[in-house]
Amino acid sequence: MAWEITDINIGDEVTLTVTVLKMLDGGRASVSIPSYGFSYSIPAAKKTQPGDELQLRGEVTHVDEEDQKITVKAGGLITVDADTITGWTPVPRKKTAFRDEAD
Repeated sequence: MAWEITDINIGDEVTLTVTVLKMLDGGRASVSIPSYGFSYSIPAAKKTQPGDELQLRGEVTHVDEEDQKITVKAGGLITVDADTITGWTPVPRKKTAFRDEAD
C-alpha cells in the first residue's frame, strides 16, 4: 500500500480487488471481498468465470483510523480493512484561506 489511512478522506474513490466465487442468474457474480465477512454480488461480464479477479470501485463514506477500517459505498455499504484497498483516487478539493475579518 502506497498510502496511509490518514490520507484517505470521505468522498475519495477506492478500488477493491474481489474474487468471483460463482456465477449467478441475471449476469451477476457472487464475489469474495477480503476482510468482509458477508456474501456480496456484483454485475459481471458474460465471460467471467469462478476464480477471476475483478475490480470493485466505490466512494468512501466513513474512515475509522483507530480500527484501520474504511466503509465504501459500492452498491451497498462495505466495511473493509484499509490494507485491502488496491487503488485510491483522492477527490480534488479547494483550498480556501481563512479570513480574519467579517463580511
